Order: sequence, then structure tokens, then C-alpha cells
Amino acid sequence: MIELLQKVAEVLAEYSEKRLAVGVSGGRDSMCLLHAVLHCGVVKKENIIVVHVNHCLRETADGDEAFVREYCKQNQVEFTAKRIDVKSYAAANGLTIEQAARDLRYGVFFDLVKSGKADVILTAHHALDNAESVLMHLFRGTGLDGVRGIAKREKTVRPLLNIYPDELDEYVQKNGIKFVVDETNLIDDADRNFIRINVIPLIEQRYRGAVRAVNEFAKECDGVCDYLDDALDLSLITYDGGAVLVADNALSTPLAARYVRKALEYFTLTDITREQITRVTELAHMRTGAVVQLTGGIEAAKEYGCVALYIPRMSYDGETPIKLGVNLIDGLAVDIERSAAAPREAAGRCVDLDKLQGAALRFRRDGDTFTPFGGGKKKLKQYFIGNKVPKRLRDRIPLICRGNEVLVIVGMQIADSVKQTDKTVNKGVVSPRW
Repeated sequence: MIELLQKVAEVLAEYSEKRLAVGVSGGRDSMCLLHAVLHCGVVKKENIIVVHVNHCLRETADGDEAFVREYCKQNQVEFTAKRIDVKSYAAANGLTIEQAARDLRYGVFFDLVKSGKADVILTAHHALDNAESVLMHLFRGTGLDGVRGIAKREKTVRPLLNIYPDELDEYVQKNGIKFVVDETNLIDDADRNFIRINVIPLIEQRYRGAVRAVNEFAKECDGVCDYLDDALDLSLITYDGGAVLVADNALSTPLAARYVRKALEYFTLTDITREQITRVTELAHMRTGAVVQLTGGIEAAKEYGCVALYIPRMSYDGETPIKLGVNLIDGLAVDIERSAAAPREAAGRCVDLDKLQGAALRFRRDGDTFTPFGGGKKKLKQYFIGNKVPKRLRDRIPLICRGNEVLVIVGMQIADSVKQTDKTVNKGVVSPRW
């Protein structure tokens, strides 16, 4: 079918000198894509690497891998396969099997790009897949972006996105392309399968051309979303301390949902639902410290003048005796050095090194107290609140302690008990390396 080849050739024209990683499961769609890439006359065979991801979910999975491997051998195309443990990943991250498989699959693809083995990823998503995504997002509850269709991904090209199943069937028949059948695609347990098997055929019976109409609608929404994104003030979205911060000013505008979506895209391009966006925008009107859980392990917290989005780190309860030089704790480095610098030149860092003897480096614990330089004794939590330190950061600020007495909050302040005086012999400074 010359038309399909022409469409693929037009899409790939700008990638003719690039190294292409083609995702091939062995099914009809991906085998059509691979055949078209090999025969469109645009890409050199030596610039193609076929990637098969074995999800290890079916008894026939190994046979599918062998099928693709043999096809590549016969056609002298580079082949690589990767086995992934979808079930364990889904259970560990609270995802559906479908979501987990997708995340791990793209992880394999992008590892090839990161390693320099490929410049661009090709996937076999076609027009029906796109329409399914629009309907699935709409039924789940989505904002305007959800009805744009399949989410765009950096370094990802979908040459078949404007190709419909009848065109693929004709291409397969005319070119004698063999493929394998994933029997799980015939079961309507997953959302996408339910829509493909039950919803779309019923709609098409009543409204001829409904799938094409959905795709045209998605294209229009795509243009509107781009227009609205151009209106965003991106200075209201910042990155700090491992979190993406959305200013309260952004969340009080009619474009609040778009600001939240843009911020969430730092973590994921998929599964951003209207419910998640609403939960984040509502935080802007809650008390400081309020936290909500989002999917994918993401948390959102109301902070001072903003809402922070982040993935919490596991707490670390270890400690290490301090020493002169570099001190390490859970990936963070703290310098303790001799220095004659005057306290006014290094406020919050100048210490009497002799007063730190026997202390240890750790993170905060229940019962910690702090007597700031020139201040009175208080609970460490009260000090953090008074200095507007966000909750998400409090467990990641290194402390030099003796028992429950905090002597130095690294990068912030020293305790009055370790300050330098006229009698100080061993002067030093404590400094963070981040």
C-alpha cells in the first residue's frame, strides 16, 4: 500500500540520518511499522535497532520474542531484547499492570537514548489508539490536555498516528507480513481493551466515522492547549530542593489547572487526571503544611506562598561521628574545616571545634532541641516552623548533635553553646556541599 509508505516516509524524512530504535512487540501494528521503516526508502538499515520488551506476563511471551528476533535475523537488522518484571513493579508502586508495563517499556527505550545507542524512539501507536486514549481520559476524568490524545514524549516519534486499522490490515495483506497475536488484547479487563472491544464498535454502529471525528477533535484541542500554554508565566513554576513549586499567584488564575499540569509534567506525562489537578489547586487555599497524595508516589504540600510537588525520600536514621574534612550522610556532604574567619563573615557557620567533640552527624529525631545563637532553647520543630522550613525538607537537613541537643543545623544556624568566644583556640566553620 503505497499511501501508508508515503505517510511513514514523510514523517521519517527529518530523521533520515538519525539512529532509530523501533519498538516491536511482534503484533500487527509494530510489524507493520518495522516493515514500513525498512521499505520506505528514507532510513538506512544500519541506522535501525529493533527493541523488543518482554513483559513476562504470558506463556507465549518468549515465543513472541523469538519471532521478532528471527525476523530481524532474516532481514539483517540489529535486534535487542529486554525482560522486565511488570508484576513486581506494579505492586511496589501501586500501579495497574497496564501502567507499570508502559512505564517500564519506555524506561527500556529511553535507556537506549541515554546510552547513545539511539537518537529517536519509534512506536506503533495508530489513529485508533489515539481515539481510545481520548475516550479513556475523558471517562476517567480529565482536563483539556487529556483529550489531546496520546501524550507527546521527548525523543519519541509515532509514524502511524494518522493511519487507521483498515489501512494496516490492507498493508499486512498486500505485503504478506506475518505477526503474532497477544491474546490478552482480546480480553476487556483493562480500560483500553474495554473501550476498544465494547465502546468504540457500538459508537461506530450509530455514528459512522466516529473514530475519525474524535481524532479531529483531539487535534483541535492540541492547538488550543498549545495556545494556552504560551500564555503561562513560567516564572511562577520553579525547582527547589528536589521539588517543583507552583506559586499561589498561579493557582488563583483561570489557568490554575494548566500551571498544575505543567508542574506535574516534571514527573510524568501520563495519568494526570482532573481529580489530581483539583486536589493540588485546592491546596492553595489550605493551611501551610497540608499534604495530599497523588498517584505515582507524588506528594503535594502547601508551603509558604506556594504548593510543592515532590516524591518523598525514604527516611534515614543512621548517624556518623564527625571529623575534620568531608563528612557524608545519605548522599549529602558536610565540610568541617579549621578557619580563622570571623563570625560576622560566616554567620551561622563559625564554631568552636573543641565544643563539637563527641558529636555526630545525623537527621532530625523526636525530642530534638535547639538553642540558636543568641536565642533561647526550643524544640527543633518550633525552630523550623519559625524559620518557614517546609516539612519536606526538615528530614533532609543534616544536623550535628550530641544526644538530643542540636549543635549545628547545617547550612542554617549554630547553637549558642558552640559559638566562638575570645577563649576559642580551635576555630572552624561547618559548611554544606550542596
